[in-house]
Amino acid sequence: MTIGTLLFALLFLLGLFVFIFYLEFGAVAIMGLLVLIPVFMLIFLVFMRTRVSVAVDSKNPLAEKDAIDRAARAVITLSVENGSRVLPISKGIAKVEYENYFSGEKGKMKVRFSVDAGKKRDRRIPVVMHHCGNVAITVKKVRIYDYLSIFAWTVGKNFETQNVLIMPPVKEMYLGRDRWYNETNEDSDRFSVYKKGDDPSEIFNIREFTDGDKIQRIHWKLSSKTGSLMVKEGSLPLTKAVHIFIDLCVQGKGPEKFENTDLLVQGIYSISMFMIEHGIPQKYIWYDQKSEVIVERLVEHEEELFWMFQDLFKCRTTTEESLLVEAYLTWEEGRTLESALYLTVADHGDLESSGLVRNRLEVMDLRGEGLEDEE
Repeated sequence: MTIGTLLFALLFLLGLFVFIFYLEFGAVAIMGLLVLIPVFMLIFLVFMRTRVSVAVDSKNPLAEKDAIDRAARAVITLSVENGSRVLPISKGIAKVEYENYFSGEKGKMKVRFSVDAGKKRDRRIPVVMHHCGNVAITVKKVRIYDYLSIFAWTVGKNFETQNVLIMPPVKEMYLGRDRWYNETNEDSDRFSVYKKGDDPSEIFNIREFTDGDKIQRIHWKLSSKTGSLMVKEGSLPLTKAVHIFIDLCVQGKGPEKFENTDLLVQGIYSISMFMIEHGIPQKYIWYDQKSEVIVERLVEHEEELFWMFQDLFKCRTTTEESLLVEAYLTWEEGRTLESALYLTVADHGDLESSGLVRNRLEVMDLRGEGLEDEE
């Protein structure tokens, strides 16, 4: 029941009172008008419900913060088309629900709109999010009202949920490029674009012959064309991907916890963008406490990075660090990691004694500026 309905009901009762106690022409005319008005308004709604179409879309599935401590706006679009050439829609209301599962933020809102006769209107619905995550936005119901707001009619409900990623700004990370170009003696289909090697199956560079070059490396066909000796330099084979462990253990309470969670996401995002820019594949590994499984996602391109974040944001952070370490140790058993990162925003004083930190695994506390090397 709307406010317009209540006001009209009071007006109708007042008219009925006047009609009963003053049986005059004016009172009869007023009462007749009060009876006809809601009838016409109802007919208007019945007619308009067949002329209105509604659609919901997310034209930008990514919203990036301007700063780590600022809010971002996840925006979806409500498209309403009025097929009537004569009658406009003066009032419509969309009921919207949203939830950021990763940060726990959720809420409801009402969005008002109007559409001229024979027009289509795209109404932007901004949802303010203070923390990173995947925001699920659902338009639960869309209703249109008559001109006096006496009646309302639902023209659409339970639209497809729109997901918008809330991402932090990219932070400049000081990572040694060559240290993550992992050399290997095994057969590989990946080769460094920055360093030469000894693999003759892939040419890294061709240059002029200098003293000390092996005769086997001379490019005879090109040498005959140029008239001078040219030498082929082999490529450096690379391992498949850098393994990156994501520690979903987040310490603190209230604002401190959310701040650390955002720092974790910012670190992952920044490191991945750095590696994508330099052509370094990454395999992200984290423990999904809800499903009790280790999740692995390979990222080589930017779109794969956002797919990875969609899966990561379905998980909850935890304060049980021993559970995560135990799960990672079980996963790592029997595997050889030539180099790997362990990304965390928690104080893990016992990582080395636990056996997780070994070989070339390096721990990066994303609350700081650089890498903390653990051998």
